Amino acid sequence: MVYNPDLCEKDYVEEECELYNGGCWKCGTQFHLGEEDTRCPNCNEVVRWNCNSCHQEFKIVDKVSKKKLVDCKVCGYTKCPYCGTCSVVCDKNKWTLEITDIITKHIPDGDYPDLPDGVKKIISYIEDIKATRERKTCFNGVPISYSKENIKRLMLKMDGFRVRDPVDRAKFVERIKEATALDFGTKIIINDLREDGSYGQEYRDALNLLVCLGKFKLKWLKDKDDKDYCIFKRVDGEPCRKLSKKDLVEAFCSKCKRSYPRGKLYCPNCSWKKGKRKGEMVELKERSSTREVCQLYRGHFKKGNGRN
Repeated sequence: MVYNPDLCEKDYVEEECELYNGGCWKCGTQFHLGEEDTRCPNCNEVVRWNCNSCHQEFKIVDKVSKKKLVDCKVCGYTKCPYCGTCSVVCDKNKWTLEITDIITKHIPDGDYPDLPDGVKKIISYIEDIKATRERKTCFNGVPISYSKENIKRLMLKMDGFRVRDPVDRAKFVERIKEATALDFGTKIIINDLREDGSYGQEYRDALNLLVCLGKFKLKWLKDKDDKDYCIFKRVDGEPCRKLSKKDLVEAFCSKCKRSYPRGKLYCPNCSWKKGKRKGEMVELKERSSTREVCQLYRGHFKKGNGRN
């Protein structure tokens, strides 16, 4: 949540470029933390932010409960423990202004001194019932759900990491081969694929991954019913500059919650204090790292369909 001009892409020159959130304060790595994760997967520092509003610095671990702080359900930014602010461009700010404007047209400010608190409760209620977020896409048109979640899962699937169903992996790899075997310039509309229920989803997964890898371009259009649909065009380009294949899998210590490079067997900082294994170093377990494959800041995803 701190402005970093060296990490700010020239393609994003609007107000959102002033935000730096979702990445490590020390090394800038973008990551997606699980419920128990509180450290950067790259440099192992405890994650902390500077508040956009009160400018207080805070760690994402509560000082008293030692639990992770709450993220905003609307924008996904961590709420400041001092003033409750999340992102300065969070939609809740706009909602607050609009709701306040509506109320004050009927009830003067002087007659309702607790108006700000009342509006805040309304916003909290809206946040709690907001089940889904509006679709956001990167500058290549790839939805944030793919960029920040599925692309990494698909890359791990291709590598065979902890694949529960070998047949499922084989089918996905087959879709990748089918897509990359197409002639340059070939266009594909996912909605036209009606072979079976899983086929279309497998192809959608494959094509979104291949957009990130530079093998396809994605363009969003509207149909006659004003519904969005996308066309994938086969190209021979370069992988997205924000795609990072580094450290997809890491070694993790369940005791100190630190991450280490894949292949490391024991935690250098932890040993068992009692029991049959007293004195032995704690073994590390392999897991999918918290480091994000897509290193584009979450605040730079645009509502709608990107540039297309």
